[in-house]
Amino acid sequence: MRTIHLAVAIFAILALCSIPSCAPQQELPAEIAVGCVMPMSSAPAGGPNLIKAAQLAVNEINGRGGIGGKQLRLFIEDQGPSAATALYAVHKLVEDQKVQVIIGCVTSEAVLAVGPYLEGKGVLLVSPSATSSSLSGYSWSKWTFRVCPGDSLQGGVVSMLIKDKGYKKVAVLVQDTVYGKGIEETAKGYLGGSVEIVASLRYDPAKLSYLSELNTIKEAGPDCVLHVGLYTDGAVVYAQALREGMDNIPWIAVDGSYDMPLEKYLDAARFMEKAVTGTVPVPDEQSPVYMAFADNYKSAYQFDATVYCDTVYDGVNMIAVALQKANTYNGGAVRDALLVIGNNYPGASGSITFDQSGERIAGSYGTWKVVMQGTQYRYTMTGNTISFIKPKQ
Repeated sequence: MRTIHLAVAIFAILALCSIPSCAPQQELPAEIAVGCVMPMSSAPAGGPNLIKAAQLAVNEINGRGGIGGKQLRLFIEDQGPSAATALYAVHKLVEDQKVQVIIGCVTSEAVLAVGPYLEGKGVLLVSPSATSSSLSGYSWSKWTFRVCPGDSLQGGVVSMLIKDKGYKKVAVLVQDTVYGKGIEETAKGYLGGSVEIVASLRYDPAKLSYLSELNTIKEAGPDCVLHVGLYTDGAVVYAQALREGMDNIPWIAVDGSYDMPLEKYLDAARFMEKAVTGTVPVPDEQSPVYMAFADNYKSAYQFDATVYCDTVYDGVNMIAVALQKANTYNGGAVRDALLVIGNNYPGASGSITFDQSGERIAGSYGTWKVVMQGTQYRYTMTGNTISFIKPKQ
């Protein structure tokens, strides 16, 4: 994608300005800097709400006395709209604020862009919402932990839904990004020969029209469409699918389409009400950890936490525990400590266990629909929670 190419170019320029090296070990400073790279606009993933979750966690940790009496301080930079702007934000935190650990980079593209730079600097990144399993395949992967359940899990969940509903002819429509391709590839792997893939299309999420892709799907005559995108491009896809009369075909969507501001995209909402069932990671809402988090979030901000706020909150708290265990302000030492504590860690988002590449090995998913409640469209969860464990390689 263009954003990845631009990010790589920026990284090459930055590399000329400094020789990558791991920071020396140092004691925990009186004020412990934690970088935060998230969008300051609502897309993607409700950035401002995620920042609030990070600040809530920091405030609670400091209210309990910090780490050995030393306070955390959150340094926030805007991730911006692209992988390139995310890399710029990370560079500012590392070079200007000398951070050794960062919470953030909400998209897989952003993590892909910043990973090599962080490896060279020996800085740890903990992403709350980058889900692509392809992020585990690099030398720098051990510097980029992902607190959310990954695409290897969600791909399995959507394939289970397709099989359970008895669909035999499936069209696949995904973003041409590491996010879209990741779920596409894992879902196809889990589906195996149990269904016929009658169309498989990847699209540019920046396009203004998807009529060509939609017409190809219509001509293929699928039993259902598996769609992987963010709500920004999904709103265009669904509105155009409604106008093309494709609401008589069931669609399976994923977490990227969840939490769309439905009042802003009414045509998309109408289509989703008629045709779309989606999946999204969900916490155990009855667990004491989640209930305390949800109550504290609402008390602090006067509205409910949104998707991935719980994984931001968990990420900051796990960073704090790892800092305490490492007892040094050094990205490598904190990373090693995080691997130790990331073994059945009781988080607000559920029990968290990381593999050696920093990917979460299990997760729970809910299924969602869009319904009309009164005069407004709303998301509602349906059916039972689906738990999925990453198969051992």
